[in-house]
Amino acid sequence: PFLVAECDGSLAGVVIGAWDGRRGWLHHLAVDPGFRRRGIGSALVHEVETRLRARGCLKVNLLVFADNAEARAFYRRLGYDENLAVIAMGREL
Repeated sequence: PFLVAECDGSLAGVVIGAWDGRRGWLHHLAVDPGFRRRGIGSALVHEVETRLRARGCLKVNLLVFADNAEARAFYRRLGYDENLAVIAMGREL
């Protein structure tokens, strides 16, 4: 799902969630700095989780840059654990 949060007609936040049939993924959660610390990001994540769960998804993954302490703390508060056994891989095209 692609979800948008609005506050008083302004774009406050967005999130993209996906399910590959085995695992759910959170992609690109963003909340406008002027709307942060109001529960918008948490609400967006919880709604994606609810929609994924309704499709049969049992686990959600996400990627965060190691130096993004704010995002890592946010997701830990939501119950996400860091998985140091997995190595993210990418390729420039």
